[in-house]
Formats: sequence, structure tokens, C-alpha cells
Amino acid sequence: MLHIPEKELKDTLVSSGFISEKEFDSVIEEAKRTAQDIESLLIEQGLISEEYFTKILADYFKVPFFDFSGFEMTPELLSLVPENIAKTHKVIAVGASKKDITLAMEDPGDLKTIQFMERKIGKKINPVLVTHKNLKEALSGYKKSITQEFDKIINENVDKAMSTGVNDAEKMAQDIPVTKILDTLIEYAAAQESSDIHIEPLDDEVLVRFRIDGILQDVINLPYIVHSALAARVKLISDLKIDEHRLPQDGRFRYKLDETSMAIRVSVIPTIYGEKIVLRLLMESARPMNLESLGLEQQDMAVIRDAIKKTHGMVLSTGPTGSGKTTSLYTILHLINKPEVNISTIEDPVEYDIRRVNQIQVNVKTGLTFADGLRSLLRQDPDIIMVGEIRDSDTAELAVHAALTGHLVLSTLHTNNAAGAIPRLVDIGVQPFLLASTVNLIIAQRLVRRVCPGCITPKPITKEEASRIFYQLGISGKDIKKYKLPKTVFAGKGCKECHNSGYRGMVGIFEILRVNNEIRELVLQKAPESRIEAQAIKDGMRRMLEDGLEKAESGITTYEEIMRVIRD
Repeated sequence: MLHIPEKELKDTLVSSGFISEKEFDSVIEEAKRTAQDIESLLIEQGLISEEYFTKILADYFKVPFFDFSGFEMTPELLSLVPENIAKTHKVIAVGASKKDITLAMEDPGDLKTIQFMERKIGKKINPVLVTHKNLKEALSGYKKSITQEFDKIINENVDKAMSTGVNDAEKMAQDIPVTKILDTLIEYAAAQESSDIHIEPLDDEVLVRFRIDGILQDVINLPYIVHSALAARVKLISDLKIDEHRLPQDGRFRYKLDETSMAIRVSVIPTIYGEKIVLRLLMESARPMNLESLGLEQQDMAVIRDAIKKTHGMVLSTGPTGSGKTTSLYTILHLINKPEVNISTIEDPVEYDIRRVNQIQVNVKTGLTFADGLRSLLRQDPDIIMVGEIRDSDTAELAVHAALTGHLVLSTLHTNNAAGAIPRLVDIGVQPFLLASTVNLIIAQRLVRRVCPGCITPKPITKEEASRIFYQLGISGKDIKKYKLPKTVFAGKGCKECHNSGYRGMVGIFEILRVNNEIRELVLQKAPESRIEAQAIKDGMRRMLEDGLEKAESGITTYEEIMRVIRD
């Protein structure tokens, strides 16, 4: 791989203003401590983007940088390099003439690969440098459609079985390569950045759906005869009971896909037509490592960084299921995971493995609940504790007392907004004076889909849309004229890149409530949610809807997405 000498890299980044000398030296220290390369850490911590670093490499080594923006991989280009060679050597053709081929590579200095390709193709190779992400996306172009793939896998085997006189469904199912079916489902789901795979038995077939950017989409219908074998395969690799068909089961397994490792969480439940299976894909590479990648604005990041510097107190993340609460807490854990602190978590389930963090999985069958786990953790000399969710009074009281006795406690709650977290904890049974002394910060959030950059287009805010925004914000009368509403927002028309959905990827919208002296006084008074929110707004808190509108005005998401996730 291409590497720039440390001194030259430091001089380039510091002189460009992207990073301070102090920040670079801090990365150097962490790279030595963790045995990671400097470049990966700089990108991981959000100090520079992968694209910017790749351009620095291209400039330093005097090789062209290839920008995939707006570039379409055609079947003609893909046919120039056989799939097995392209994936083995991590190269792809991006241009061709009668005499030469332009080859996108992560390492244009790899003369051995270039010479091999020239012998194989019989043309001169012009290497260009690309980002790892762009190369990976381009290589996915070799995939057939999932329908074509399953036609080949299933129908050929069914036809083969029937041609040999096999009519028994059970024997026919044995001839279908169920491992290949499951692998193909996972690979296609990962390629489309799906979070979940739903395998649902119907009366005559098996429906497969992927959750992409938070929305379930039908993908393919499989013959019913594959269901029992597919369910057995999932149970086997998840260490579940294969012969148990009457009770729900939960498990997990790890899956290696090219260079990427993922944890897959499994849920199996009995339905009237057989067992429904849901696979939650937890990509290690998709885990955010910095606050910027979550979608937070600079002022909100500053408030969060200030709160997590404290050695005691509580930081709460709130929102409905699937709003990204746990991801936010994992990101915070990554930021405060230093050699000088002992971090322990109690989770249900453990979604990502974090090096140097002691993670405990809740197990109700053995009596290990959030409360019991938290009691045990407090005897482990922790500095920082993460409780996956505060569900009951025991867990809430233990978390609050841990925060009071010199621990930084992170946890999640199910409330609609930031101000609602305090009344919710009071309802659970925590005394207001304890909350006033412990809660430092409340992060409320939702996940919205990003506008596809390949088909983004501006659109004006209509009168009806403006009226709904004012209603949601509680603005009326003369105050309407004072409020600065965006005149133009954006939407995606739909294109090949986003499968005509107009969206690609997800981002958070937030409201960050800092608990200051004024808020503490209201907590002690048992003030209602509305008064706490009003004071927080007075102190500078932007509501979630306002954060969303700013992102809509900036072309990050759409008005429709904001209104979809923020209900009356």
C-alpha cells in the first residue's frame, strides 16, 4: 500500500489547516499504542476524509486521482477485466482505447499487478488511484440481480431433482444448496447497506424483505420447499436448537464478507406458516467513530464533548426503537475509551464488540438483568458505565446512584423528545433531587434518510408544508412573520444509484438538552415537560424539527422525511 512519510504527511495536513500540530501528535501516540496506521486513525476519527487523504496520496506520488462522482460503470467496462481477477487484485477498468486500459487501483505503485494485467489483457495499463470505498462499490457492479442469482441457485436444482423423479418436497429441499442461498441473501443485503433481512413464510412461498435506509422492501419470493432447510441452517450457525419449532429463539453469529467482518443477530419466532427469521446485520465498518458521522452540528458536538469530559453524572440518549440511540452511545464510548479508564457495559443485546471495553449481555433466563448486571459492574472498579436501557425503577435508581458516586453513566430511554426524559424518570420512581444532581445531558434523536446525491433537485416549500411546520413548532399569529423558514428544500428524483427511491443512506436529526442551573431548578420543582423544554429553548436548544429543517435546507434530507419521523 502507498504510505506518505510521517513528517511529510504532518506538514501537508497542518499547513492546509485541516488539523493542528497537537491533534496530529495525539494521533501518532494513539497509532503507536494501538498498532494502527496513522492514515486509518486520521480517517476513523473524522479529522480528514478518505477522499481528501487519497488526493494527498495521488499528489505526493504523482499519479492521477480518479473521481467516481457521476461516473457510471457500464457492462462494457466490467467485461474488460474478468470478475475473479478484478476482485483478487482489487482493480477495475474505468476507461479503454485500442491501445490501453485505464485501471482504477488502491495502489498504482504495485508493478507486479500492473505487469500481470498487461500480460492478461494484452494492452498497456494506465493506473489511477481511487478510494477504498469507491473501488469496493465499483466491484459490486459485477453482481447479477438477486433474482438472476436465485434463478440459477434454486431453479436449476429444483429442475434437476424433478427430472430424476424426486417428488417428495423434503428430499427435493436436500438438493438445494441452502448454504449458498443464505450466503447470497447476506451478500446482497450487505451490498445494499440493509440493516435487516426478513425471511417470512407464507402459505405457498417464502417472502424475503430487506430493510434499506429504515424502510422494508420486498426483494424476492423463494419456493416454500427451501424454508425448513434455510431455517435449520440459520439455527445451526447461530447455536440455536434445530428441533425447537414452537418457541421463539435468539442467537447470533459472525460472517466474513471480503475484507469486512459483521456480527449478525438472529431472531426466530413461530408463525402459522412456519418460523419467521429476522437477521440484523451489524457491519463493523459501518460503525460511526466520530460525532460528525452521526449528523451532529458543530455547536451540538461542542456541548456533547463538554459533557463527556466530566468524570461523573449521566448522559441520556432518548428516542423510539430504531432511532440510533445505541449507535450514538457507542460513538461516545469510542471517544472516551482511553487507557486510563475502565469502561463496562450491560446491554441487551451487545451489538458491536469494542476493544478494551468489558461488555456484558443481559440473560433473563439465568437471572442476569440490567439491574443485576449493574450491581455487579459497580464492584468492578469502573470509571464509565453504559446501561443499554433504563426500563424499570431498580435499574434507574442504580444508574442514578452510580452517577452520584463518581461514575460517568451513559444510558437510553424511550421518550419522544429531550425534555420528556426527566418526567419519564420521575414516573419510573427516581426522586427529582437525585435527577437534578446527576443528569448532565440529554440527547434526543431520530434517523432520517439522506437525499441521493445522484438525483438531488431543489423544490420550494409549499404553503401547506409551511403551515404544518408552524403547527409542529407551536408558532402562530405575529410570531409566524418573525420565524425564518427555508424557502427552498431538496428532494431526490430517483436514479440508478438509489434504486429510484430518491434516498441513499441515513443521518440523525437531534435536539441536545444541557442540564444547567435553571433546568435543575425546574426539575426540583417537578415542572412539567413543557416548562423544561421552554427553558431549554431559551438557553439555546434547537428542537429536533429545527435541526431537520436545517438539514433539509442544506440538501441532506427532505421535508417529507422530517415529517415522517416527527409525529404530532
